Amino acid sequence: MLPKLSSQAGFLVGLGITPIAFFLALYSAGAGHGDYVLARLLYPIPMLATLLTNTTITGLSIGLAALQFPAYGAARGRRFRWLALGVIHGVAIIAAFSGALASFSG
Repeated sequence: MLPKLSSQAGFLVGLGITPIAFFLALYSAGAGHGDYVLARLLYPIPMLATLLTNTTITGLSIGLAALQFPAYGAARGRRFRWLALGVIHGVAIIAAFSGALASFSG
């Protein structure tokens, strides 16, 4: 079982994870010539947001990505059920790998 965290502590943990996840997503993107697998796994909702911006990663996707892990951490601090969070993220991953993001599949 995970230790109990306050919303603020969870937010800070998520904030600490964000630069590592950003690096991994950028590495996977390969300067636009990669397969974006890690980007789609770590940030499926921000990647799906590119469908609203002509399959271009814009400030919208970057902003959503920057807030994602801190929001997950803050939700954890509020006793948010990990199952529900996992289902939302998992469904978004399935959508991100469904072929909808053909521009980001390498």
